[in-house]
Amino acid sequence: MIAEISWSAQAGFPILSTMIVLPLLAMTIALIVKSNSTVLLGIIAAALELGLAIYLLTHFETGTANLQFVERVSLLPPFLFYHLGVDGISILFVALTALLTLLLILYCKTVSTEIVDERPIGFYVASIFAFQAVLMGLFMSINLLGFWLLLALELVPAGIILHRWGTTQGPEKNWALSRYLQDMVGGIGLLLIAILLLGWYHAEATGSWSFALTDLLASPLSPKAQAPIFVLFLFGIAPRLGLFPFHAWIPIVAQHGPVATLGVFLVGLKVGLYALLRFILPLMPDAVEEWKSFIVTLAIIGTFYGAVMALLQVNLRRLLAFAVVSHTGLLIIGVFCLNRVGLEGSLLLTINFGVAASGLLFVMGIFYRSTRTTLLPRLGGLFDATPLLGFTFLIAALSTMAMPGTPGFDAAHLILEGAIATYHWSIAVAVASGTVAAAAFLLWAFQRAFLAQRRERALQPKKIKLDVPEILLAATVCSVLAGIGFYTGPWLEMVDGSLTALSQRFETALVMN
Repeated sequence: MIAEISWSAQAGFPILSTMIVLPLLAMTIALIVKSNSTVLLGIIAAALELGLAIYLLTHFETGTANLQFVERVSLLPPFLFYHLGVDGISILFVALTALLTLLLILYCKTVSTEIVDERPIGFYVASIFAFQAVLMGLFMSINLLGFWLLLALELVPAGIILHRWGTTQGPEKNWALSRYLQDMVGGIGLLLIAILLLGWYHAEATGSWSFALTDLLASPLSPKAQAPIFVLFLFGIAPRLGLFPFHAWIPIVAQHGPVATLGVFLVGLKVGLYALLRFILPLMPDAVEEWKSFIVTLAIIGTFYGAVMALLQVNLRRLLAFAVVSHTGLLIIGVFCLNRVGLEGSLLLTINFGVAASGLLFVMGIFYRSTRTTLLPRLGGLFDATPLLGFTFLIAALSTMAMPGTPGFDAAHLILEGAIATYHWSIAVAVASGTVAAAAFLLWAFQRAFLAQRRERALQPKKIKLDVPEILLAATVCSVLAGIGFYTGPWLEMVDGSLTALSQRFETALVMN
């Protein structure tokens, strides 16, 4: 049984609510203030949020699976409670959200292609903070109905950013928005049915409705009841996860949406994988065991399909989109190893990919400001234009490829160890091959865009001058990747308690059957 530790026992104030309210306050100020100081105020607010995240990390109790800093208020009993908490599964997602938001505010200060003159900067900054507030709630919510409401609410800031700041105009951008909403709304509908079924089965067993994770864990579902709920839940989050073949919206949004802004939140923060770890595995272990071979097969197909499609792209934006599909397959394989090392590797690789993918997107967006293109045949010699950005792209790419000295290295090895323990060598070889494929398409893209000889029709200037926020952004991405890469121990220690308990719960359920 997972215990709950109240916020009052660990902090002098309700820190989780504060981390949701602060971006909402920043959003309000950004909408009201109409001056050039909007971005500066946004940087201050984002830095304060990151400071709160660091406070949360330093006061987090490691080695336990307990939910910590818990806040619970009845809103609409018995269905909806304001129920927040963090553990080893969610703590790093919260910190990553705070970090990426600060980087996004730094990015929007100078990247003019993301902010057209007639579209107010204040509204842009407000949209980013609205998105952050929703994501913080998603990663902190312990009530499944509350999680669903926030997942549905996420469509609002995402749709606004895609509609107002997409880099293409006319039917293409409208098509991208329509495809994104269609895929997400369909998944959210399936997810609602699954959550309502969970509450109904709990009411059948206990006599009272509840959607709190701790209550649902206390009254396990029968294996027969788990199967349909698992299917609904999995395919409900599959579009947000980017699992093959539910990934079609990703390259479309990548090509027609903002260069970096939306991708950092939708791709850099794996809400779907978090839901998989947070809800599906602990609540439906029997169904997971029954369906794991099918899911791993989809993941393997997605890994190589994404890699092949990435190698075929001439647009760097679509190349990175298919890289996401390929990388998602590796993450899913790690999760469905269903042992501690595989789960730890998948979670660490998720955080690594969040920083690395965001770094790639930021670099691409800054170059797009000057070149107005992401077509590889029209690029070349970009490393000479700005060595710092070229170095940042290379570090982020190497981290995605699981090179030594990056967080991806330890994460990939943990997934390999977990795959060998669960599936023997066959799946482990697929994981290793997927990593090699990632090296192929990312190094190929780096060579063509940054090292290849400049062509006459290339549009980039000889030199690209970076402002202080852009230099700080690039330095932060490199520092975080290198820091975690050489010092992964504390991060693994932070998640170990929750993931050990999750794997033990799963193994116990199998033994009982």
